[in-house]
Amino acid sequence: MDFKRNKRYFEPINWKFSIIAIIIGLIFLAASPVVGIIIIAIPVAYLFFKIKGRPTDAEIDALVEKEASLAIQKGYDKLGVDPDEVNLIEPIVIHGPRFSRIGKPYLTKAGKDGFVRSSNHDIMTFFFSEQQVYFYKYSFSFIEDEKNESTDEYFYRDVVSVSTSSTSTTYLDSRTKKEETFNLEIFKLTTSGATSMECAIRDSVTVEPQIRGMKNLLREKKSA
Repeated sequence: MDFKRNKRYFEPINWKFSIIAIIIGLIFLAASPVVGIIIIAIPVAYLFFKIKGRPTDAEIDALVEKEASLAIQKGYDKLGVDPDEVNLIEPIVIHGPRFSRIGKPYLTKAGKDGFVRSSNHDIMTFFFSEQQVYFYKYSFSFIEDEKNESTDEYFYRDVVSVSTSSTSTTYLDSRTKKEETFNLEIFKLTTSGATSMECAIRDSVTVEPQIRGMKNLLREKKSA
């Protein structure tokens, strides 16, 4: 993973400085062409190096989708289970931006599509056997070499609730340095031991049917 390039996605571009410098350079062109060209060249070079190789929203999304596609196999390996042992229903992968530290500070940015992305990301994967639900969580940064992994397993009777909610989330935009607010879909599973697992939902259209399938299975198992 190219951490340095990924970090450029979140870096601000000083458009105000660049535009003012170009205007000043144009003014100098008539009186002193050489000075004018030099002045114009500075902001042009700045913008070139800031924009060149800068990841797009789609490239960042593809990066996290690639990590999410590996989560099922990572879950099998980390939990030490065989796919045939946890195939009651298909594994469920839920992932979304993480607005808290893993270790080092994280960065945030609202993309052109209006969705707010964080340099930290959470991926939760659930596997289902006849008696238990298995859980694997992978949190990672794509601007730093850091990650966290955790696993757990619960009997169906110990799962108290599975829910989704729309939560107003405040974040500090890494480019504007201003606090902004947006609505984020959150998945939450709670157990009888007051343990809860939460993850933001990046793609609710795809995930919601899977979550409904999980809820139906839990109801069946708890009523059996």
